[in-house]
Amino acid sequence: MNVLFVGLARTIWLFELARLNPTGMSLKAVIEEIGKRYRFAKAPANELDLDEQRSLAFKAGTFTGARKVSIIVGLNIYNDGLAADTVSSTDESTEFLLDLAKWLNDTYGLAVPKERRVIYLSQIDFQSEVSLINLNRRLEAFAENLQNLAKSADKPYEVGSIQFWTEDIGKPGSASPVKIERKVSAPFSANHYFSQAPLPTKAHMELLNEFEAILKQR
Repeated sequence: MNVLFVGLARTIWLFELARLNPTGMSLKAVIEEIGKRYRFAKAPANELDLDEQRSLAFKAGTFTGARKVSIIVGLNIYNDGLAADTVSSTDESTEFLLDLAKWLNDTYGLAVPKERRVIYLSQIDFQSEVSLINLNRRLEAFAENLQNLAKSADKPYEVGSIQFWTEDIGKPGSASPVKIERKVSAPFSANHYFSQAPLPTKAHMELLNEFEAILKQR
């Protein structure tokens, strides 16, 4: 398994946002200073400047953490928590949130509660020499028959995707599905796949290596 790039590494801290600001302090100056501190290309103008997801959205900022490399970050502030995005790893998304939390506390006395739920979402594009059809070699004959039946299809069919869900999928607070699928628009010969998982980036990569090993066993 060869990682091509990390498309999204999101860390979410869930907590009641009112606990961050129990005294009801105006956050207009705080919002402005967040935009300046992390040099966001786009930041909300005030507490009511919400995006379509009902969040205060900060886009295309920069953050330098322990790796000593300036990375792109995004931040969304919801009424039930914070979400930070990078395209490197959930470790660095978490590092950014920890930096933000410390600065908010040191500068404004706004304390992010320690009692919070942590959720991750990771998206990875990768190459694999193993086809999803290896899940069951009988699927190869099935795909050939499918092409014969679909007379208008001039190219072979392949297994395009496999997903893993929890039984409460779609309900509020449920885990995101795990997806492993061929990259849309990429030729089969490119062996280009996309995967999503509600996991830290490193754990997601380990999962993909395990999945590839299973496919190689035929």
